Amino acid sequence: MQVFFITPFTPKYRDVYKTLVAAAAVAGAVVTRFDKVPDTKKPNLIPFILEEIEKAELLIADVSDSNPNVFFELGLALSNKKPCIIICQQGTIIPADVAAYRVIIYDRARLDETLLPQIVEIFSHKNVSELIKKEIVSQQKAQEKSKTVFVSYSHMDGEYLKRLEVHLKPFEKSGKIELWSDTRIKAGEKWKEQIEHALGRAAIALLLISADFLASDFIIENELPPLLDAAEKKGTLILPVILKPCRFTRHETLAKFQAVNDPRNPMSKMSENDREEVYVKIADSVDNVL
Repeated sequence: MQVFFITPFTPKYRDVYKTLVAAAAVAGAVVTRFDKVPDTKKPNLIPFILEEIEKAELLIADVSDSNPNVFFELGLALSNKKPCIIICQQGTIIPADVAAYRVIIYDRARLDETLLPQIVEIFSHKNVSELIKKEIVSQQKAQEKSKTVFVSYSHMDGEYLKRLEVHLKPFEKSGKIELWSDTRIKAGEKWKEQIEHALGRAAIALLLISADFLASDFIIENELPPLLDAAEKKGTLILPVILKPCRFTRHETLAKFQAVNDPRNPMSKMSENDREEVYVKIADSVDNVL
């Protein structure tokens, strides 16, 4: 099988390319990328790239840096109805228009664990094109069902949750999302099961971060692990919102995710108008994804 790796024209992704080559060696496939193809100094690159895309039986595009060349080549491949797989580093915000395709989230420090096995499995499949088509249909159905926006917060920060609910209310009314926090749990319900069920459905997780959030054993031990696992395996979007001064930037796991607002300017320091702008930014992010 001929595989073309769509990547920025820099050495930055050499380790990712080597991982794909290693997977190909196991499965009997051949992986190449633009700078590895002979005679890449042709004056008109577009026909040359089109030719390589046309020859490939599978294309893998790394969208980690939102590189315009990558999206251009990916667009050419998709317009030619070529089977495509999207890969990206953990913490990358995946554009909504490509999220329906097969997406593999990898950890740059653990490529052998987070990228290699999944690529080997794909390369080893008898009919990769059919596999990807089925996965796209499955992913689209899952996205239609998965409208849950899960809010993880400390009860000490309940006032921020209430204002967030106001800004996201129009999405709920239109049926676009199901906003879920533990305020949804009714008396007598098995609260832990309810939380686990909501975590499993979440397409987006909003983390309302403060010192109280980071000090909560329940959040750190019960809510964060499944959310982080979903971010790695399913591409669940993690959106930290910094409410009050805290050690967010020094939290080894959470600091990997881009916060909605600058951690140096938490919402508690803002004017009412600036806080409202942050809520609007959150609503825009939810709208863009869903």
